[in-house]
Amino acid sequence: MDEFNTLEKVKKLFIEKGLGGDNDIYLALLKDTRKYTGMVKGMEYPYMGLLLDISDNGVGFYHLKQEKFSLKVSFEKLVVDKDSFTFIDKSNISCIEVKKFALLDKKRRELVIKTNDKKAHYVYGAVEDNQLPYHNENMSRLIEKYSVR
Repeated sequence: MDEFNTLEKVKKLFIEKGLGGDNDIYLALLKDTRKYTGMVKGMEYPYMGLLLDISDNGVGFYHLKQEKFSLKVSFEKLVVDKDSFTFIDKSNISCIEVKKFALLDKKRRELVIKTNDKKAHYVYGAVEDNQLPYHNENMSRLIEKYSVR
């Protein structure tokens, strides 16, 4: 978690890839394992979470992985896989949506990023989480911009 525990560190990771604008939305979110079933789906999305840079040009992300096996997934145990950087251009994104994670769950939101080639990333995060100092402000901006009403 030390690699993405401050906004400055996150911006630096994305600036190295040519992204990282001041108006971007930066988030670390966990994979929604309810959406991934079966061996093929698990291999296609080999991460426990994503470190995201959502901009007007598209979405850049790094995979967050666990170095050691653990039954509980938490940010403290995740590291950035620096070789996994992916950028999805705005023209290849069919939709970005923020939904309630569960019907009665007001504390978490699900982010869905779908591409034109019929792939999708399902991740979720707390509406308020003080583990990452940049999280609350950026989650509010994400909900405001992409919420499905």
